[in-house]
Amino acid sequence: MLKNIKKQMLLATAALSIFGLAGCANKVVPQSSETTVVSETKDGNQSKSLEKAIDAVAFSYVKSQLADDNPKATPGAQIVVLKDGKMIFQKSYGTVQAFDFSKNPAEKIEKPSPVTNETLFDLASVTKISATTQVFMHLVYEEKVKLDDKVTKYLPEFGKNGKEDVTIGQLLSHTSGLPQWKAIYLYSNNRQDTLKYIENQKLEFKPGEYKYSDLGFMTLAFVAEKITGEAFDKYVAKTIYEPLGLKNTMFNPLKNGIDKSQIAVTSYGNPFEKMMIDEVNFPKFGYDMSADKEAFDKFTGWRTYELQGEVNDGNSFMANEGIAGHAGLFSTASDLSTLYQVLLDGGKHGDTVLYDEKTVELFLQDVFKTSYGAIQSYGYLKNAGWMKPLAEDAIGHNGFTGTYVTISPKNKIVVIVLTNKMNNGQRENGNYNNTHDFASAVNYAVHNEFLNE
Repeated sequence: MLKNIKKQMLLATAALSIFGLAGCANKVVPQSSETTVVSETKDGNQSKSLEKAIDAVAFSYVKSQLADDNPKATPGAQIVVLKDGKMIFQKSYGTVQAFDFSKNPAEKIEKPSPVTNETLFDLASVTKISATTQVFMHLVYEEKVKLDDKVTKYLPEFGKNGKEDVTIGQLLSHTSGLPQWKAIYLYSNNRQDTLKYIENQKLEFKPGEYKYSDLGFMTLAFVAEKITGEAFDKYVAKTIYEPLGLKNTMFNPLKNGIDKSQIAVTSYGNPFEKMMIDEVNFPKFGYDMSADKEAFDKFTGWRTYELQGEVNDGNSFMANEGIAGHAGLFSTASDLSTLYQVLLDGGKHGDTVLYDEKTVELFLQDVFKTSYGAIQSYGYLKNAGWMKPLAEDAIGHNGFTGTYVTISPKNKIVVIVLTNKMNNGQRENGNYNNTHDFASAVNYAVHNEFLNE
């Protein structure tokens, strides 16, 4: 999503930290001053040894401390593990909100609400594989679109400024040449104007070169709407989530009947994005945004309250009305585990068929190998540092808010780790806590339970 995250994205190696915790696993109760919620799996098959190992990891990372005190902590987390189609671990830790950042300095919440297995989390870029990629797998399976179709087949105006040959597959694999990120909300407050803004963009990179692009996935949502004739959020709900029985997966949860108390708090406004655009006070913090200085100086739409049920991503919330192909989805670890079990089951869930094995193979093929070893397929990322502790064939995605999906197709394993790390506040350098080590350690615990020979 953002430049700073991409630099860190694949560097986590602290999964090995679980070795240091193994000795205390027998009696670990992962709570400090926080409330911990324990919930057995629905069929009672909770793995006790795995529970001890993940509890040990959670004891290290799920803590309500300011980022300066513990730069890898998160106030709360939700974890689910599936093996061979069965939920063998489900547990929630910590609190939905640790700090009140409306106070200066920030104050700890005296009686924080616990994270439960029904708490929704802002998925950030996990939206890319949990909504947009799912939609296109389904549309490809139905032969309503092909990966080598040009975007202009569906959005003729997209062909402006040298973009006439960009394909659907290039958007899905981040090889289109589109800009990686723009503060679109400085110029647009609705989806219609956002589409026009993207259509008027020039290519910033050579097509075929890997440059992770939020604009590419925003475009895909508009393409899907053109193909289906339906609003993106309505189509994905009707076609993907409802047939799977996913009741806690949606865009704009506050507008869809979810009580705010059921949703984890992320940040207090958008200070990170504001720093990214402020080239006077924070030069070189993110991308070069000097061309947007005039729009930035005039902009008055910054949110100055805690984000609970509103997507953290500014382009999603302010420029796409909370409905976008790159970010905006909310969900639970349980719902996501069901969604990705469908991938392992070749696109089937009971009598529901979303796609087939051929479609899975198509989307999981290697498209581009990065200089740091990660591999981009169509939507899914492979070989990222935080997912490698699970298995060599691991695929998935992570999100800026501290969310992780890791899947091992070969071993039939799904691991979901959702956090609200942003509610620990920004560190001195402006970044939020890095929870890659947390996800790595959970993945290693699962590997050690099932795959360690």
